[in-house]
Amino acid sequence: MRPRATRAVSLCSSLAALAMLASPADAALIYSTNFDTYNDGNLSATGQQTAWSGTGGAWMTTGSVNTGQTAFLVAATPAGGSGKSVRMTTEKFNSGGRTKGWLDLSNSGKWAAASTGANAGMNVLRAEASIYVASGQTIGSSYGIMIGDTSFSYSAGMMISNSGQVWTANNGYAAANRTNRTTAALDTWHSFRIDWNTSTGLTQAYLNDALIAEYTPTNKSGVYAVQLFTTTDNGSSGSTTLNGFGWADNYSISSVPAPGALALLGVAGLVGSRRRR
Repeated sequence: MRPRATRAVSLCSSLAALAMLASPADAALIYSTNFDTYNDGNLSATGQQTAWSGTGGAWMTTGSVNTGQTAFLVAATPAGGSGKSVRMTTEKFNSGGRTKGWLDLSNSGKWAAASTGANAGMNVLRAEASIYVASGQTIGSSYGIMIGDTSFSYSAGMMISNSGQVWTANNGYAAANRTNRTTAALDTWHSFRIDWNTSTGLTQAYLNDALIAEYTPTNKSGVYAVQLFTTTDNGSSGSTTLNGFGWADNYSISSVPAPGALALLGVAGLVGSRRRR
């Protein structure tokens, strides 16, 4: 059985999800994987399964981790699921360090193909992943997904810390760019989803299908990558022994259209019908 996120149920959150939901026929899937067919070991190792052939199809990773650790390791899924997932390891114990793993959507032309030409109007980037963080970790750290609008800057992101704080990122992952939105339980899987309008910048962040934030980052130069991402937030002296770990699964990237007036009217009708019951 695949790891499944705990789903919050409420009328408002369900309607918010419906408002941004595109049918499969109205979505252009770029890539999706649960990592089960990947080889065990380094996500970016030579010979590891690639997402697609050609430019950008091989996973890239970065981050200076402690000896004996791998930044992104394909391995058996932790408690609460089966199959494989990606263990994400923090950088060496320092302030503001990060590790990241990604596929190149820009130079590969994957985003252009999914959002222009026959797919014109599909300008909302939908990034999804399941994230798991274990309790009892002492390192101040966070795990999730970050959307790179270029190879060196970020638009939106969504992370969960080792204390269960869920925050969104606006134009970067530094503490000054974060907004705490809610808390979530550790030791369980959570589904993350970011819908980012690459034209207007409007961003909607969903935790377990519930809308937890709507905001507009200013960075929207383009679409470079949807990165699996960690941050390390404790201290500044460094360590050769301390590590923080999170896990990622069910990674998916697609382009969808912005919600139209008819879709919103349909949701409004649902609101009316439910209220009359």
